Amino acid sequence: MLFAIPALIFVGFSWALTGVVMSDAPRKKCDPALLLLVSSVLSGIISAIGWALLRNDALSWSVMLAAGSCYFVGSAVNYCMLQLMSHAMQKGPNGVIWSFIQASLIFPFLTGVVFFNNKLTVCRLLGLILLLLALALLGQGKDNTVKGKGWKKPTVAAFFMAGLTLSLNSLPSYYPEARLLNSMGRTFFSCAGSLTAAFFYCYPKYRIRPAGEILAELKRPILWKYVFTLKLFGLICAYLLLYPGLDRMAKAGAGCVSYPLIIGACIAGFNLYSLFVLREKWTFYQASGTVLCIAGECLLI
Repeated sequence: MLFAIPALIFVGFSWALTGVVMSDAPRKKCDPALLLLVSSVLSGIISAIGWALLRNDALSWSVMLAAGSCYFVGSAVNYCMLQLMSHAMQKGPNGVIWSFIQASLIFPFLTGVVFFNNKLTVCRLLGLILLLLALALLGQGKDNTVKGKGWKKPTVAAFFMAGLTLSLNSLPSYYPEARLLNSMGRTFFSCAGSLTAAFFYCYPKYRIRPAGEILAELKRPILWKYVFTLKLFGLICAYLLLYPGLDRMAKAGAGCVSYPLIIGACIAGFNLYSLFVLREKWTFYQASGTVLCIAGECLLI
């Protein structure tokens, strides 16, 4: 726990970097979809090599496939969830949609409590409630202009899909045999899942684009700057902090608070970045939501 809690909080702060890059890339006319695709391919290659070199011989093929399937399916579902969220945000109130989907952190929390006998203490429950209140407040501070109809069903679907993703990603950590699958193997399966979903989603769109146009984008230094920025922190955090942290929290009977800790830190981190780095003026909702995020984190610990 002394390692796992700060490790997962740091992972949450590092995830905020993805939000920063995704926010900055369009301003530099860098295609976010291509950026994520290149990042996933690079991550998959590095992870496959590392996994092959460091594979644990004690890990059986059946357990490896079972655990790997959780990460594969979870990442594929997560990719589809992001497309649904984007679709919903084009039609409805962004703040409500964003906060509602982020509230899916309750799913891995309930999974740990209901199925793996994690203790539901008063502090943990209060921490979860504060995080949900923070999301509600932060959602009010975003663009909530209702643009049309047809956003509610995809939002609800994305909420359940996000919950499924988080639950699947936390599931193998509860089983000692599955924990033998090292971080590089888990990252490989996750990359494979997201790339599979991305292929079926993007192929119809990208096949009509001229090859020269795509190659020109791949040659842009700014694209590779973003890729290496994401991978430098993302892979180090995944290999050394995220999966070891999830394993230790589950082993200690506190796996239910792992993803609430990560997501709370991510939300707080991005809002602190906007205040101190971007020098944006905070609204009442941002300030209150960030304070509640930090308070919720403290109670979850």
